[in-house]
Amino acid sequence: MFSKQKQVDFEIHQQIDNLLALYSRRNGDRLPVDVEILVNLLAKLIDKKIELVERDVNGRGYTVSVQGGFLIYVNHSDTLSQKRFTIGHEIGHILHTFDYTKETPHQRPERASYAFYSIRKEEESICDEIAMYILCPQKLLIEILKGFSNIPCQLDLLRKKQIPPYYSRMKLLSEIFDSPLSKFIWYIERRFGEEKLLSWINST
Repeated sequence: MFSKQKQVDFEIHQQIDNLLALYSRRNGDRLPVDVEILVNLLAKLIDKKIELVERDVNGRGYTVSVQGGFLIYVNHSDTLSQKRFTIGHEIGHILHTFDYTKETPHQRPERASYAFYSIRKEEESICDEIAMYILCPQKLLIEILKGFSNIPCQLDLLRKKQIPPYYSRMKLLSEIFDSPLSKFIWYIERRFGEEKLLSWINST
């Protein structure tokens, strides 16, 4: 699931997959993933209240623990795809950074925001990866990558803008999953490797 350099604890890995299984049973394979439903399902899964709050914030967003749960703050001026990614990233923090078993959750000392810079940087990267794993369900992602020749009309529209084919297709894919383009490219190149991706999406 995640890169070899960033191993996620088995228990947390299992919780993420449990969350996605709950979502799939409720919403099927419809895209893009509805992050608000995902947050509600996560709240039930970990038995905590989770509230989304949009407002002016420094950066993209952050999570605050409160008695009985969490507040996820999201920058209201961001694009919809960026807000979705931020929510996915903060879900990553709730599951990976926080010990949510307490009445008032607290950050795990070894992953806390006050830890050494290298630890914080690693934690942010892990939560980015969790966000993209949530927003781009693996089964659907692979099916769409392999079946890319089935959507030539949209590709033709992108080609008319004279965008290089690889990036035009990346852009279209990121729009299907409603994810920020830069994060989408970072994730799937990391997940599958550029050589395999090129063989899939440049086959037409």
